[in-house]
Amino acid sequence: MDAAPVSAVIPCYRCAATIGRAVSSVAAQTRRPAEVILVDDGSGDGTLERLHALAASYAPEWIRVAALPENRGAADARNAGWAAATQDYLAFLDADDAWHPRKVELQYAYMKEHPEVALCAHRHEVLAAPEVPDRPVGAFSAERVSKTALLLSNNFFAPTVMMLKRELPQRFLSGRRHVDDHLLWLQIVCGGHPF
Repeated sequence: MDAAPVSAVIPCYRCAATIGRAVSSVAAQTRRPAEVILVDDGSGDGTLERLHALAASYAPEWIRVAALPENRGAADARNAGWAAATQDYLAFLDADDAWHPRKVELQYAYMKEHPEVALCAHRHEVLAAPEVPDRPVGAFSAERVSKTALLLSNNFFAPTVMMLKRELPQRFLSGRRHVDDHLLWLQIVCGGHPF
């Protein structure tokens, strides 16, 4: 199957022990993203070297590594990956998380079928490492997330918001280290973009 026009963005901070599982879950997708961008957030502990080694272990140029000169937090690392992305859609994954093998396939198909939607999310489950989600996925439905629901609660942390249009003008708030994802979702929804 052709690669999906998706850039997978993974912020990396002192994650040498977990990043291999995260990247493996991206590589195991039934429809792989066209590119993976690993952003070292000024780790200073050997993480950057691990990222380069991982990139070299996959097809040339499938994984690109970027490095921030100092630790700025996940919001800035995600923004750096966003700026480096070349595909129409972005997918965020944390360095200590893993994707279900059909994540990209299912969400890209949904986004392609619903071009009016700016971003979509899904439920998640907490598994003990080194487990990777692999439950069968049956039929699913989607519902619009309202401004009110999002103001009251954030049920969608960054790795669950899989598909997001790269062309959106909003970005994660630079320097913000907590609930940066919730703030961005609110800005997108309050900007009139369907979630």
